[in-house]
Amino acid sequence: MSDPLGGAADTAIEHAAADAVARIGPLKSAAHDTQCLNCGKALVGDFCHACGQGAQSLRRPFWSLVGESIETLFAIDGRVARTLPDLLLHPGRMTRLYLDGQRARFIPPFRLYLLASLVFFVLLPVVIGQRVGFMSQVEPTFEEARAQIEESYQQGDMTEADYQEAISGVDQAEAMRRGGIPGPVASPSVNAGEEAAPAPPDGEWAGLMPKEALDAIREAGEKGDGDAARFAEVMDRPGQLAEQTRRWIPRMMFVLLPVFACLLALVYLWRRQFLFFDHLIVSLHFHAALFFAMSIGVIGAQLVGWGWVALALIIYSNVYLYRLNRVVYGRGAFSSILRTVTLDSIYFCALLSALLMAVIFGALSL
Repeated sequence: MSDPLGGAADTAIEHAAADAVARIGPLKSAAHDTQCLNCGKALVGDFCHACGQGAQSLRRPFWSLVGESIETLFAIDGRVARTLPDLLLHPGRMTRLYLDGQRARFIPPFRLYLLASLVFFVLLPVVIGQRVGFMSQVEPTFEEARAQIEESYQQGDMTEADYQEAISGVDQAEAMRRGGIPGPVASPSVNAGEEAAPAPPDGEWAGLMPKEALDAIREAGEKGDGDAARFAEVMDRPGQLAEQTRRWIPRMMFVLLPVFACLLALVYLWRRQFLFFDHLIVSLHFHAALFFAMSIGVIGAQLVGWGWVALALIIYSNVYLYRLNRVVYGRGAFSSILRTVTLDSIYFCALLSALLMAVIFGALSL
């Protein structure tokens, strides 16, 4: 990632803006007026009972306003300690209590989702992009790796064939690290006296497209085909395409919230006691739990590897969804399993479609 900290800052700003638009945080400054400045009615409490305007004065020290904004975003009160354990360790219990009216002790669902997604989308580029982990060793750079290979070769620890293969592997790894997918690399001659085979031209593969196909698209673009010219430009800059795609993924995940709520409404269409609001709360809690779990997984992957983390997340998400059907909707074991499989299948297609749209919007953003 070219600028992981910058991308993380952009994500934080977007989430803060969303929370500010929602205006769901409490205002805790004491009112200094006895009458509403908007309609003139007598004030009782922090809001006017007639017009709803807040009674708090905005003429306060700057740092007081900043502190209130931070508290609004992160809900810095006792609800964090009561919300997160229930959300992550007892799937469905907090959601059921919230729908039953016991809401004061929990973080509001929308703010909870914002907090969870913010933590994930800020943590991911920092950990992956900066190679942050809990390992004591420091990952060597590609130049250091080449130097170590050269040293081993000079000391006679490697044969000529092993040396050439190691250097070729480092070159391909560096190309992948920079955002491109390398094409076929010509194998150098193993005999020092023979002439090495010529290396393929730069850009043999742009992303997953062969050079011949890309050349044809470039030619069409030069002849006036605007779509072909833009496509060729995107394929020539795969790293920037990936960066723009990453910027669109949080937005597409936000769009999936009502989509998942609609799916829940479909599988419980005949149960009239559940409104769309109820399904939306379930969707917000489900996605918030997944984002927190993925944040833990990002850190855990530095210790156990991504394969085990991916497997754990798949199991956790399905168990969570099963428990939601059992606890929130009160369904039996077989019915919950059937609905979990159905929701998994449909939502997986919706998720792939959202990721494809993120790529498309990322390309259009270049």
